[in-house]
Amino acid sequence: MPSRVGVRITIPYLQGAYLAFNAVPDVYFLGDGPGCLFAKAEQIHGRHDLLSTLLSCDSGHRIQHTGVNVFTMAGDCEGQIAASLKQMAAAPGCGAVFLGGMPMCSIAGTDYARVMREALSASRKPSFVLTPPAGAWDWLDGYAGVLEALAAGMELGRPKPAARSVALVGYLMDRNEGEHRGNLRELERMLRAMGLDPVSIWLSGRPYRELREVRRAGTVISLPHGRKAGRILAKRLGARLIEAGLPFGLEGSRRFMELLGGEFGREAAARRFIAAELDAAAPRLAWSVPHAFLNRRFAFAGDPHYAVGFVEQIEALGGRVSALLLTADPRHLTAAQKQELERRPTTAFQPLPSAVEKLWKALARGEADLIVGNGLVFRELKPGLRWMEFGFPSECTHFLHDEPFLGFRGALAFLSRVANEVVRGMVLEPADDAA
Repeated sequence: MPSRVGVRITIPYLQGAYLAFNAVPDVYFLGDGPGCLFAKAEQIHGRHDLLSTLLSCDSGHRIQHTGVNVFTMAGDCEGQIAASLKQMAAAPGCGAVFLGGMPMCSIAGTDYARVMREALSASRKPSFVLTPPAGAWDWLDGYAGVLEALAAGMELGRPKPAARSVALVGYLMDRNEGEHRGNLRELERMLRAMGLDPVSIWLSGRPYRELREVRRAGTVISLPHGRKAGRILAKRLGARLIEAGLPFGLEGSRRFMELLGGEFGREAAARRFIAAELDAAAPRLAWSVPHAFLNRRFAFAGDPHYAVGFVEQIEALGGRVSALLLTADPRHLTAAQKQELERRPTTAFQPLPSAVEKLWKALARGEADLIVGNGLVFRELKPGLRWMEFGFPSECTHFLHDEPFLGFRGALAFLSRVANEVVRGMVLEPADDAA
């Protein structure tokens, strides 16, 4: 038995929902609950995302809360909610409004859909209710839940699909900084290389009206962070649905392009594009492979969807992944993906502190050359120079210029970061030992 059990290391539902709101700059959210609803926005704004617009110095915050608590729940909650909704909808920058309640408020039986409908009857602002399903749900459910609410409730008018127009649904836009701007440019470049017109990307840091451009899509391409939303939109639009994997890494990007080439009858174009990209990448990796990857040992902590691609990239370059600490439930992965990750010596989904402690001891013994992970796990590990921050939350690493980690160009940028950290640790480690 471990000396302490503790709380599982994961990220809550609402935090994922806030990441989605953060990625649509004119969406406002009213949470029925106490002040902790506001505090969760502070964990993103200015800490994880330097370019976040969730909060404002003039108090025109896009995240608001009713302030209700166990002592005031019996009061005129509906009147307060309605007044707040009207105020938010009237804000000059408001493009759409979301309403949701914490479990302690939801059990009071407030009919949020009716309250919102009555409060905004005179407003033309689109409105949505965020209703978390019953059970233990995490941040990936929260992000996907916002996409699903948009997909089901968005007024699409008369869809005008075009054969080569596509919507990409399920991109995890966890902040508005350069790595995500770079990803969007790379994804659009890859789609256009197949003769496709990306009319809308969910989510992309772009306003609500651009999300509505999805009605022009003849095909919906879904990524793992938005599978259900992709299915909903494809059905509503009468569009074709393609469920693609993350183009994370050279192999993941190759599969992504081969899938598109096959689906759109552009196999030859896909082969040419892939060959050109790999020919450009290979010589750039020539030095790094023997010095930074071959026989090196790595650990990963964070989003399980990215863990799949991380393992593939590292092992393809001759490295070994010794541990995986994944901050979400395994049900987000396919059975085959889960089985593949669990082949590693240490793989834990939503790990207990004892699992993190075990990895920390391994790092202290020199059993890993580098851990790539988010700041949540890093706060438990504190492994010094052998750590590279990646994913949500990232509070110490920011990108002021475009630097993708998806697609072919993103693969090179990501592996470049990894290689630099490995080599830096090797160079500086003797000084640490001497101290």
